[in-house]
Amino acid sequence: MIRPLLLCLCVTLSGWSLSGSAVADEDADHAALKELVTAYEQAIAAGDPNSLKPHLADDFTGVMVTGEEVTNLAGLDAYWQKVQGYLGQGGKYTVEVVVPQPAVIVGDLAYAVGTTKDLAVTSDGKEYPFEGFWTAVCRRDGDQWKIVRIHGSMDALTNVFTITSLQRASTYSGVIGGVAGIFIGALLLWLVTRRRPAVAPIT
Repeated sequence: MIRPLLLCLCVTLSGWSLSGSAVADEDADHAALKELVTAYEQAIAAGDPNSLKPHLADDFTGVMVTGEEVTNLAGLDAYWQKVQGYLGQGGKYTVEVVVPQPAVIVGDLAYAVGTTKDLAVTSDGKEYPFEGFWTAVCRRDGDQWKIVRIHGSMDALTNVFTITSLQRASTYSGVIGGVAGIFIGALLLWLVTRRRPAVAPIT
């Protein structure tokens, strides 16, 4: 009777040990994945995507928030150089990655979704804050997690860049309309004056 009880106790304790080990491993994986988020934020703030090289898989690809696709680290660097060109000398771009819930880990793959709080500051100090949406897929590579795929997007209709463009277009249209109105009014006045018959003097 004692032996079966001891056997059950050993099996139970072994199960608890394995369960505790699995939880510890999963916690370590989530911590490592969070480090990727920090590395990404720091790379963007520094304007140095090349610092992400140790964290990118060899087959890394992505779609940026503007809809442009990159297929490797060189493409990612070229994209950020283009962004810097838009911002101008001294312009700055920062991003805060919001992770609403832990990544889902399935074997050696992990995926997560969330949002970003982005701020683009041009060389003349104009600020363009906006929010983005992202999805990321990571893969375990030895004892590291690396980014395989990222996909970013933003609201195409109500983002700050679209609204600013529409406001500028409206302003330009108003100015052009005003100038055209003045020109047409002056032209009509000239035509009316030119065609008005001369009044004969009263004798």
